[in-house]
Amino acid sequence: MSLRVGQRVGPYVVESLLGAGGMATVWRAWDDRSSEHVAIKIMADALADDAQLTARFIDELRRHVQLHHPHIVAVRDVFSIGGKPCMVMDLIPGGSLAAALDASPERRLSVEVARPLMLEVLDALDYAHRKGIVHRDVKPSNILLDAQHQHAWLSDFGIALTEGEKRRTRVGVSVGTNAYMSPEQIRAEKIDFRSDVYAMGCVLYETLTGRPPFVAVASGDNSIRAAVLAAHLRDQPVAPRRRVASIPANVSELIMSALMKDPARRVAGCAEFARLLSAPARTPGGAVPRKVWIAALVALALIVGVLALLAVR
Repeated sequence: MSLRVGQRVGPYVVESLLGAGGMATVWRAWDDRSSEHVAIKIMADALADDAQLTARFIDELRRHVQLHHPHIVAVRDVFSIGGKPCMVMDLIPGGSLAAALDASPERRLSVEVARPLMLEVLDALDYAHRKGIVHRDVKPSNILLDAQHQHAWLSDFGIALTEGEKRRTRVGVSVGTNAYMSPEQIRAEKIDFRSDVYAMGCVLYETLTGRPPFVAVASGDNSIRAAVLAAHLRDQPVAPRRRVASIPANVSELIMSALMKDPARRVAGCAEFARLLSAPARTPGGAVPRKVWIAALVALALIVGVLALLAVR
């Protein structure tokens, strides 16, 4: 049994469908108790008889409920309807980062706009990692924004994995989204927080350049998937700064560090990723940015002028 518009479930009145995926559907609803809108996520009807996928959905509920961070979408309530598990979450009004990119010129954001959003997501991931949880599916559609696109929340822990937890997927079977999967995730090896670091490198690359690090032009879904996954495994991405010249050199270098094939060579965790992303802009070779030179020249001209006036006197 799924939900339907107008249906009342306890204190919640279902208003509209927000989205549907392979695992679940998400509905907008009104909460009579709090007098606020919420989002209700319910497992897809087609999966109700699949014990393994039901267990995965319940895993998500269990993991998500224990996460309390200002930039992770909060779970308010858990219940079941018709034997199907549901969770009630805060409704984030601004849509996803993916939708924001689609609506932006050249499908990208400036470093100034993107940086605070990415710092909030990196902080949320660092918190989850310290709790022993690896997200495994960090991507623009799982990053939600407020109406002004000034703040970000991490969502959808559907394939997250807790440290020491038994995998629900078969050995040798990779899970994730093609454009953002780390090499070790593609190879279905044991993964840790560094896989999320790689995914954040992909997300920041796409946010600043308008495209993921690896894309493929092919004739079918399977061949596109295979080409993109192969590129993650073997190819060096084009440096972001070569695609968009306005990206500071240190930000471009940071992204390339996050995208290293060997997890041991990547930037050392999301907290360090955030620290380096917060650093002042730098041009290649450590050169001083042009605007700093201009300010220095103006100041020098003023000093020379004052000295000249004093000499005349």
